[in-house]
Amino acid sequence: MNRRTPLTQDRIVTAAIEVADEQGFDAVSMRRVALHLGTGTMSLYRHVADKGELVSAMVDRVTGEYSCTGADTSGMGWRERMHLLARSDWRMFMEHRWMLAATTTLAPPFGPDSLASMEWALEALSPLGLAPHEAARVIMTVTTYVQGSVRVVLGGPGQVRDQDSPGAADPGLQWQARLRDQDIHRFPRLEELVHGHRPEADRDWFADGLDLILDGVPDRSR
Repeated sequence: MNRRTPLTQDRIVTAAIEVADEQGFDAVSMRRVALHLGTGTMSLYRHVADKGELVSAMVDRVTGEYSCTGADTSGMGWRERMHLLARSDWRMFMEHRWMLAATTTLAPPFGPDSLASMEWALEALSPLGLAPHEAARVIMTVTTYVQGSVRVVLGGPGQVRDQDSPGAADPGLQWQARLRDQDIHRFPRLEELVHGHRPEADRDWFADGLDLILDGVPDRSR
C-alpha cells in the first residue's frame, strides 16, 4: 500500500479483506489491518468505528461482488434462480473462506449490498405466492445448505480442484470409499448402501441435494 494515498473506509475494507484472504478471519484486527496499510492503528478509527463495523463492511462488500442482482435471469424460473444463487454463494465461500466464520458473528442483513441480494432472492420466489416469512425461510434453508456443503468439502480429504463446480468433490463418494474397507456386516442397510449402490461418478451431488430442498417448497400461487 502507498502510504501517501489518503486513507478511506474503502481502502481499510479492502485491506481487511486481503488480510482475511491471506491469514484467515481470526487474523483480522484493527492493528493487523493498520500494519497491512502501513499506518497507525488509531488512524483507522477516523473511518471505521470498531472491528464490528469493519467486519460488517467486509461481509457486505464481498456479498455485493458475488450478488446475482446484475445477472441476466430472463427466462429463468424460480428454481433456476435458486440454483444460480446457491452456486454464486458456493464460489463466494470457497474463494473467501473466512466468510463462513464472519457471517456467523453478525446478525444479517449486513449492509446495502446484502439487502439488495436478499431482495433479489425474495423477488425470485415471488411467482410462488409465498408469504414473506415463508420465502425468507426458503432462502435461509438454501443458504444454510450451501454453507454446510462448503464446510463438508473443506473438511474432507484432498483439495477442491474446481471452485466453480461443487460436484467435483462429491463427499458421498468419498464417504463410501472410506467405508468400503470397514467391517460393516452387522449393519445390513449401511452395507447395502456402501457396497450395493454405485452413484454416477459425474453426478452433481450439490444440485441433487438442492433439488431435494426445493422439492419441498410449496406453490401457493395455484
